[in-house]
Amino acid sequence: MKKQTDVLIVGGGFAGVSAAQVLSKRGVNAILVDAKDYFEVTFATLRNVADPKRIGNTPRKYYRDFVGGAFTQGRVTRMNDKEAWFENGNVIQFERAIIATGSRYPTFPIAKTHSAVDLHVRNQEILDEHRSLAAVKSILVMGGGVVGVEFAGEIASAFPDKKVTLAHSADSLLANMKPKAQAKALEQLTEQGVTVQFNRRYEKDGDSYRCTKSGETLRVDKVYACVGMVPNTEFLKAELPDVLEASGLIKVDTFMRVEGHENLYALGDCAALDHHKHGYVANVQGAMLANAIVKAQKGKRPKPYKTPPFAVIAVTGVDSGIAQMPFGVTTAQFFVNMKQKDMGISNMYKTYGCSPDALIKDALTP
Repeated sequence: MKKQTDVLIVGGGFAGVSAAQVLSKRGVNAILVDAKDYFEVTFATLRNVADPKRIGNTPRKYYRDFVGGAFTQGRVTRMNDKEAWFENGNVIQFERAIIATGSRYPTFPIAKTHSAVDLHVRNQEILDEHRSLAAVKSILVMGGGVVGVEFAGEIASAFPDKKVTLAHSADSLLANMKPKAQAKALEQLTEQGVTVQFNRRYEKDGDSYRCTKSGETLRVDKVYACVGMVPNTEFLKAELPDVLEASGLIKVDTFMRVEGHENLYALGDCAALDHHKHGYVANVQGAMLANAIVKAQKGKRPKPYKTPPFAVIAVTGVDSGIAQMPFGVTTAQFFVNMKQKDMGISNMYKTYGCSPDALIKDALTP
């Protein structure tokens, strides 16, 4: 079956949904496509796994219940600058396309699922991982970025009796944050009982894990490798291999256009647009690009992209965290709570003109 649209949006993450909402309001004929039938506030997943009763199903919402314009569920297997082909054989032809397929962690798939395309299956996937986590006594979290730091903190908050070790290959946490924030994160995790190890790179060695730097070994019940984010761009290799960098990121200019293609755009985690891979930034990019497309349709030249001012908030548990604001670093609850209170779920849905679904208390009860 063939469909046709003015704008095809491939990927229903923060950037894709933001673009879809703006284009719909501006009266542009657009189709949002995603392999899943639901949107997910992905940075809430870590708390969802550690303590599913706290926020329940609220990070997830069916696209059909809030996205303006058309939505089609399906996985794009290849595309060029005119058509996109789907796994089920369907084809969508377009005048313009926005590629916003995001990223994933091959070693930490629960963070951004690639297989649970049904909302109920995803809920069960979260609960199964929680049960697996609850059954062990010791956990090793590898990676001192925001994901590793937040997950270690969430586990320590939910299970204060468990031994949690956070191992990082560098000598400070949170490389994209300022030294004051890095030091405060270390202090907060330590206060929660997390053992933080620097300059460690562990690899599995039989029944234990051996550090390739120090040679020491560690025996733990469960390991989470929160490292190695890769962009979801493999589907472009068949028809558009030249648009990809060696890393898999899509080459773009300052107007978010894919290099060499006037009618293709890329943004968010899959694009080499901004080294800040952050849900809020992707959300802003989506709205900016949608407005630029509307201007282009009217013959107006849009402004080049510039990284917007934004806050980086690292939550180190349900009662602590650090906010790096444009004016400085703070641990004031007012700022930390922008994310910590419900992991930013309400604020994110508010930008899309809706609210999260009501908390279903028994839906994710162990």
